[in-house]
Amino acid sequence: MGLIRVDLEKCERDGICVDVCPVHILVLNHDMRPEVAPGMAQYCIGCGHCVAACPHEALNNVRSPLAEQGKLPAYPVVDSETALAFLRSRRSIRRYTDFPVPRELIVRLLQAARYAPSGHNSQGISYIVVDELSALKRIRGLVADWMREVIVSQPEMANRLHMPGIVRAHERGEDLILRDAPALIVAIAPKDLRPAPITACLALEYVELYATTLSLGTCWAGYAQVCAQQYPPLAEYLRLKEEMGVLGMLMVGYPRYRYHRLPERNALQIEWFDAKSS
Repeated sequence: MGLIRVDLEKCERDGICVDVCPVHILVLNHDMRPEVAPGMAQYCIGCGHCVAACPHEALNNVRSPLAEQGKLPAYPVVDSETALAFLRSRRSIRRYTDFPVPRELIVRLLQAARYAPSGHNSQGISYIVVDELSALKRIRGLVADWMREVIVSQPEMANRLHMPGIVRAHERGEDLILRDAPALIVAIAPKDLRPAPITACLALEYVELYATTLSLGTCWAGYAQVCAQQYPPLAEYLRLKEEMGVLGMLMVGYPRYRYHRLPERNALQIEWFDAKSS
């Protein structure tokens, strides 16, 4: 079987599949049926646009089979006001209950992350999940050790990032590094996968947004993330392979408090470009 298969009885020869292909490997033949241009099959990125956009279910693609694509009953899925309220309701949670997060919910979060955009449909993000209290404690300790080194070697930056106060809090048993979150998600990818840094951010934002629907809260663990990128002992503790890099970390848990208001942000700044004035 070639890259695509066309059901001739269903195909309406409207060219939609050809028009939506982001890498332009599909063309219409003399009979106005879609086919892969000669020598172009190797450039298919498996995004599934051609299959998903066909309203007649006439096209199949071996890299994104019709049978594996769920139906979208309506679009848009939610109205604009509901969507905006949902987006605004997300908060960075830094106070969690003591309840552990069931692993099946973590899996659901990360399943949602698979659908985030990625450059050239490269995807490539995988995850380490830390949910053992002893392991989380060890990570906090390693981050504190790294901060102590930074305080000595780069005192100005360390002060700017509040590291001395964070270390003091750690020493008295207060966790300002992982905020006593019961779980930590670590996004990793091959170091030579160039789109991966942005892909990881987008994937973890999907996690942040979807988490609210499961009554979970999240917050970026920035200190631990940078530590894992700069401090070999933490990367070694996470058992990272040499070719893999840490691209993001999220704390996950059940929020201790509920928020009742939607805080405002800075006013929108926008400028319409006027080519005539250039």
